[in-house]
Amino acid sequence: MKKYLKKPLVIIILVIFIIISGFFLFLNEFGGNPKHSNSANGKWNHLYETTTSYLSIEAQYRYLSIYDWFTGFNKSVKIGWISDIHADRFKRRQVESGLLYPRQYSDYLLKVFDAMRKQGINTVISTGDNVNSGDDGYAKDLVRIARQKDMHMIWTKGNHDTMHSMTALGITGSKYFYIDYLNTRIIVLDDTVGMEQTGNYDGSIDPDQINWLRETLKINKPVIIAMHIPIFQMHTGKDTVVIEKYAELEKILHDSGNVKMIISGHWHIPWQKQYDGLNFYGEGALTREGMKGDYAIIDLSNYSIDYKTVDQKYNQPLYPN
Repeated sequence: MKKYLKKPLVIIILVIFIIISGFFLFLNEFGGNPKHSNSANGKWNHLYETTTSYLSIEAQYRYLSIYDWFTGFNKSVKIGWISDIHADRFKRRQVESGLLYPRQYSDYLLKVFDAMRKQGINTVISTGDNVNSGDDGYAKDLVRIARQKDMHMIWTKGNHDTMHSMTALGITGSKYFYIDYLNTRIIVLDDTVGMEQTGNYDGSIDPDQINWLRETLKINKPVIIAMHIPIFQMHTGKDTVVIEKYAELEKILHDSGNVKMIISGHWHIPWQKQYDGLNFYGEGALTREGMKGDYAIIDLSNYSIDYKTVDQKYNQPLYPN
């Protein structure tokens, strides 16, 4: 009896293999990477967005991991980092940190992605203020550019980002989440809670998020924390102390023992600081005058950061230790 069962079983396995192979060949031919494709055939992109839009960001990345496994996508040990794109129609925007050129976002984002690609990078963290006026149209354009360059994006919410613009970026539901990338857990926090109501520039983190973070840090692997607003006051030099409302967060990160770095945006200038045994880093705005095309490379083999720009000679980070 077993002898007669073997042949049908082999045939069934072969048929399943052919169907799966054909499906992924179809994706490569007509759809590219399901979340980051610039295919002329938009039907697959629309199908992906329709079928995964209800999923959490963690579930979407699990989906991508399955796809990457089938298509041979190799995760690089280095990942990119950008911040404060402030995509918008305005030619100039004067802020405390300097002059921004929001309209030039697409030019410099393409240049940065090209520079990263040359270094084998295919995954990028953006630490917030992805759009300037909360317009989901500009958020959709950021997604288009990322697909064009086949970049896996990890979007953080900034104080200029709205629920609509974050949804357009693919972040539905909770704005705090984690992604396990190679041997590293990347935890994205939302510290813009309540800013629309209070107008407090320093932001805050709610108790539910704090409790979630405690549990999410209980893992035996290195951790990177990405959040938009730093936990320090701006322009206070090396003697900076933690803002009181972030004291509990800082203690949790310190006590976990596995947080390798905390990266932020918001200030529009690059900086670095060691505090209480933790390494904090800030990134500049993408189109800030004097530093257009600002980006950084995070090396997960030793958790170091290399700051770069595509146009100008790079200046050393603010407050180097």
